[in-house]
Amino acid sequence: MGAHPPSGGDRDFVTIFKTGSVDRDDYPELTENLLEGRTQLASETGYLMKFGDVSHRGLTPFDVASLHDVPAYPLPEAALEALPAHVRADLERDGAVQMFAVYDRDQHRFEDVALAWEEQDFLERIAELVAGDCSLHEAVDWTVVEEAERYTIAQWADIRGVTEDAVRSNVNSAREKLLAEEDRESSEESPLG
Repeated sequence: MGAHPPSGGDRDFVTIFKTGSVDRDDYPELTENLLEGRTQLASETGYLMKFGDVSHRGLTPFDVASLHDVPAYPLPEAALEALPAHVRADLERDGAVQMFAVYDRDQHRFEDVALAWEEQDFLERIAELVAGDCSLHEAVDWTVVEEAERYTIAQWADIRGVTEDAVRSNVNSAREKLLAEEDRESSEESPLG
């Protein structure tokens, strides 16, 4: 593990993960590395952080965690407590988060924090779906639940204050409309002749 995490004015792509949430079967080498370093982590929060680059955005938190060429650092208590409440909630719920942030090494604080999924331009995708055949609710529910895979239907329904059936219906309707659109496009590209 590296001695000091990077710090600077530009935001880093940061992955934070709970050491106990790594599946031994899926990531045997990573599990061994974490077990070797556990005495070093005992006094910390039980979380590690890795500073990567935007190319890691497509990887899961545990794929990033298993990258040997990216050093891991124990997450100090002060840094954990200074994370925005919704980020801490996601970290506790999922065992990992990915975000863009500036890390102040002296104060052990993250600044200018945005979850990685929040940085993606979903408004453009929602607008594209609405410009097609989808209603606004279908487009939003489809994008959040299916494309971003940010929340389950139950979680998103709770956030929206609607029933799971309403979200499920919107997602299914959007899926049908997108499949119909794909069918139209493929039949236009290869006319039977």
